Amino acid sequence: MKRPIRKVLPTLLLLLTVAVAAGCSSAPTATSEPTKKPKIATVEDIVNAFENSGIPIAWVEVYTAETDPNELLGRPGQYIAKANWADDRLEQSGGDPRGGTVELFKSQGDLRKRKEYIETVIQAFPPLAEYIYAKGNALLRLDHGLTPAQAAEYQEVFESLDF
Repeated sequence: MKRPIRKVLPTLLLLLTVAVAAGCSSAPTATSEPTKKPKIATVEDIVNAFENSGIPIAWVEVYTAETDPNELLGRPGQYIAKANWADDRLEQSGGDPRGGTVELFKSQGDLRKRKEYIETVIQAFPPLAEYIYAKGNALLRLDHGLTPAQAAEYQEVFESLDF
């Protein structure tokens, strides 16, 4: 049996109004926007993130092309920024800090080549073993004297950064 449109129309309008009202009530508000993480741009930003997370960093050295002991900074196909730091949980000896190194690269290809080179050296001479993590355009290298749990602290902070 067909109902006349005049009798069904009020019911349809009521249902449409309820549906629209329900949809509007779930609209995002200005306070529900996610907080954006600051974009990491320098090796200093990365080391600061480690320090701010509570990792005990004793001192930091940010290198220039003139002070880089490897003489690779800024050279073709190499890192474009580098910092070393000492971790207070490791015994420090000599002039080289024991803690970590972070290197930034212009391209993923340059980063990949550097990572592969370091891994090849480690395979040939295991006492040089270190923890190695790559993300974005950054390569993080940590002293093998850190325990796996301590290295995981660095890794967690490093993985949370926005490159």
